[in-house]
Amino acid sequence: MREDFLFGEQATIHDVVEHQRKKVHQALEDLPPQKIRASPLEVVTAEIVDRFRLDIPVLDREAVVQLPNEEVDIDVSHDWTRVFRTPGPHYAKGTALRIAISFKGEPGLFRYGSSPLNSPIPGEIRDDRIVLTYSAERPDATTARAEFDNRIGRIESMLQMVRGPLDEWNRQLPALVESRSQQRHAKLERDQGVTLGYPLAPEKIAATPAERPKEHQVQHYNLFLSHASEDKEAIARPLYSALVIAGVSVWFDEAVLELGDSLRRKIDEGLARCQYGVVILSPRFLAKHWPQRELDGLVARETASGEKAILPIWHELDRETLLRYSPTLADRLAGRSEEGVSALVEKILRVLRK
Repeated sequence: MREDFLFGEQATIHDVVEHQRKKVHQALEDLPPQKIRASPLEVVTAEIVDRFRLDIPVLDREAVVQLPNEEVDIDVSHDWTRVFRTPGPHYAKGTALRIAISFKGEPGLFRYGSSPLNSPIPGEIRDDRIVLTYSAERPDATTARAEFDNRIGRIESMLQMVRGPLDEWNRQLPALVESRSQQRHAKLERDQGVTLGYPLAPEKIAATPAERPKEHQVQHYNLFLSHASEDKEAIARPLYSALVIAGVSVWFDEAVLELGDSLRRKIDEGLARCQYGVVILSPRFLAKHWPQRELDGLVARETASGEKAILPIWHELDRETLLRYSPTLADRLAGRSEEGVSALVEKILRVLRK
């Protein structure tokens, strides 16, 4: 069984802050001139600050709960008390103990530590809770409790280390936005005062297409590519690249998500705006929370509309394993990764052409 990790990204919280800084500058550049000139400075500042402040997560130590125990496969290949006649891995049945800790703040910030040298901490984010898992063939409650307490302490220490850069960013943000807004306002007023000596045209004639309000454009996608991160290199990324070359628009996490983005919000937006969801089903997919959440969203769409929304691909997965997870998914006609990316793209294109 594989675990997710907190604070496991190569980027650090300092990279997140610098990325936010660039996004703030761009957001201010993109504001329509009419809004800069007509809106009070404090209103513009408040809107931008609200969009780009970074709220450090805070754990609720009083709201720790134990989740139901689950039977899992434990790799015992390195158990020196056992003798194996064939190479591993070798598995034995064990039990996974899980606890959930509620928190408030931005979930995406659990991905970034204060330094690239920080050690990732086993755990995963499920909505507004951290879920920690302790697995053993014969778990001992005292040992598991001590391990959980240790991990919670490490998480809180890491959050304390990243708090400084985030607090400093939130402190600087209003002045940064106010200063840049004032600069744009002054430039616009100065430029509007440049005259050539001709009579001024009526307002309707003076307006140019670039100055007219634009309708908000929402990005829609042919496909949403759902996968476990462990399968990205082997199948997800090559499939995404081949689909894009074929002219298909694809919601793919590393092409859409940016530092500091809300993972939950971005995924929900992608699911709502896709025509179909390509779901790469694998043992890693079935063991993880976020991919299953994406699948649940697609299933809900099918249930509500009565139309097909899921295009499954099996990757290193056998029918028996999928039957235990979902008999309805196992009965669907699916592509298989061993067919090759070109064959999978052709099958997907046939569905899109209908």
